[in-house]
Amino acid sequence: MKIPSAVLALSASAIAAGVQADCLSGEDLKANADVVLSAQTSYVNKKSSIWRIKGSNPYTADNVYNDLGLKLSSACALIKNKLDLDFSFYALGYYPSFSVGAFEQDNNRSKILINQLRLTYTMSDTVRLEGGKLKMPQGSFFLRSPATLLTNFYAAFKPTRLYDTDMKSVYNESFWGGRLSKQFRDYALSLTVAPKLTSIKKYYESSSNWSANERSNSSERYLLSYNDYRFKNHTPSVNMMLGDSPSLALADSYNYTSQFVINAEVALHTAQQWRHFSSQRRAEVENWQFPSSLYSMENKKGMELAIGGQYTTDRLSVFGIEYYLQSEGYSKNQWREQTNFIRSSNKDTGYSAMNKIFDDYKYLMGQRSVIRQIKECYKVNITLMRMPARSTLQPYIVMNMVDHSALFGTHYVKPLKGLNDKAEIYTGLYSALGSTDSEFSLFGETLGIYAGFKYHL
Repeated sequence: MKIPSAVLALSASAIAAGVQADCLSGEDLKANADVVLSAQTSYVNKKSSIWRIKGSNPYTADNVYNDLGLKLSSACALIKNKLDLDFSFYALGYYPSFSVGAFEQDNNRSKILINQLRLTYTMSDTVRLEGGKLKMPQGSFFLRSPATLLTNFYAAFKPTRLYDTDMKSVYNESFWGGRLSKQFRDYALSLTVAPKLTSIKKYYESSSNWSANERSNSSERYLLSYNDYRFKNHTPSVNMMLGDSPSLALADSYNYTSQFVINAEVALHTAQQWRHFSSQRRAEVENWQFPSSLYSMENKKGMELAIGGQYTTDRLSVFGIEYYLQSEGYSKNQWREQTNFIRSSNKDTGYSAMNKIFDDYKYLMGQRSVIRQIKECYKVNITLMRMPARSTLQPYIVMNMVDHSALFGTHYVKPLKGLNDKAEIYTGLYSALGSTDSEFSLFGETLGIYAGFKYHL
């Protein structure tokens, strides 16, 4: 991976200015290092779906996946009270016990991800300049935070992932860029720049097969952010995105009480890229004309809305509910037209060359059809803390309000005694339910069970 020249220049200027000996020798890096090993085994069962590739279901009915993850993070001062370096890297790998289906195949079974590689220059008590590979903001919502305009593509493997909740942020690719921020007494301003470093060459493929730069820096983006702190119970913010896809987002967190918080966000997009199944191109295929894609891509105005509430008990258990709506999502008729084509293309034409063409179309649809399909949905999540042995239980459910399909599951974490709080085990299950042509069951109703451990070396 090439590191942008601006980052190298900033590093070189720091070294030329004189750096801390402890940082160069690795003493500070070692003192601040966090090395975490994760291992997981999961069993996944998928029922038959409406898809067929060469006459067969493109997903294995039963499979067992073995995952390993290694996290390395640290920080040190290159120039005391002036220039700091911090980073986090992840090495990920998986191995399926049985052969995977056509839709589950991944180009790699191991990856190294740079989650963060940041230089922070403190210009004054209130002004900071950051440069390097910067982590994505998390946002206030689990499903999708409309006000988080600077988003990137999914980076992990297609058929599996580590379900440790601390690994959540690593699966969306971080970006190369810079950020200038200024803190005032009652508000804060920041400018984030994410330059375009490449173009997506195979847009029809899953983003897990793209390069890191394709997932993170394939468009030009400038984000202006304003956060206001002068109100007693409200924390409003405004984000404006300029560049390839201008957008404006408004957000507010309202502390109704010290334990009950209401979040609301809305985003308006002036040139959002809508990618919908095209009835015109379907007609071309039915007339034995074969377009390069079955989807039409248009820049349209769009809107996203999210509203949610979160209540924290005296025992630090959390109960939350979220609602999400987007104008880009499929209507019932648009979704039905897509699934009807999938079913009709499963028929044997009697010609092997034609069958392969239809299989190729379905493969391309399967890679990209799950992106931004939900029109509106809601999520309920609960985190039960201070259970026996300091364990944590996190049940959740996400429901598509258009077709009533659902994804639900639970995640349980238990620290291990006698290891100085360095190790914990976790387990959980999840299931996707609905009709065969619904959002969460389009690739077959799914049941997954997993167990793993995390150890701080």
